[in-house]
Amino acid sequence: MKKYNIILANSALELIPKEIKVKRTRVYKYDILDSNYHYRFMRNLKDRERRGRPDIIHISLLTILDSPANYEGMLNIYVHTYNNYVLEINPKVRLPRNYFRFLGVMEKVLKGEENKFIKLKRQNLEGLLKEIDAKNIALLTKKGKKEDIRVLKNYDTFLIGGFPYGEIILNTSKIESNINKISLYDKGLTAWTVSGIVCYSLYYL
Repeated sequence: MKKYNIILANSALELIPKEIKVKRTRVYKYDILDSNYHYRFMRNLKDRERRGRPDIIHISLLTILDSPANYEGMLNIYVHTYNNYVLEINPKVRLPRNYFRFLGVMEKVLKGEENKFIKLKRQNLEGLLKEIDAKNIALLTKKGKKEDIRVLKNYDTFLIGGFPYGEIILNTSKIESNINKISLYDKGLTAWTVSGIVCYSLYYL
């Protein structure tokens, strides 16, 4: 059976950076940057509009992991973060449905605590694509060429932006692969919606 790579790229998942100081509260006690709670601390943070949205990763991963394509062993799943870490997600992992429990898991992983279902390493997006030997890459973006979802099975790797605004940042000169920018709809879609469409197309079409 053909295996497909799904990568949540430039993801807004990171520990609270040292350049900002945040007080822990009873409501939010994690060292994970979240713009919903840390907005006023992020005002002068570089690329603030692309950061601090771990909820995007949470919902997207739940969507991918709970898909028939994943249950049938068709997927390799990766999260590439804003500050160039890669989390390799075991397709059999059962992530917490509760958002705050998810943050607790991610905090431990990003701090280097061993997790048998999630492997962490320092790596940029170009390095990951080279390591997994991606040949035909579909970069999903509203600025891409509008395609029927049936063509997705022609690709082996899918790049889905794991952030709220902007475009996936990728140095294509460092990638010896076929990269196509593809749009699935006339308007912008959330990462979890795109993830769901990709998983659906790989299994059902």
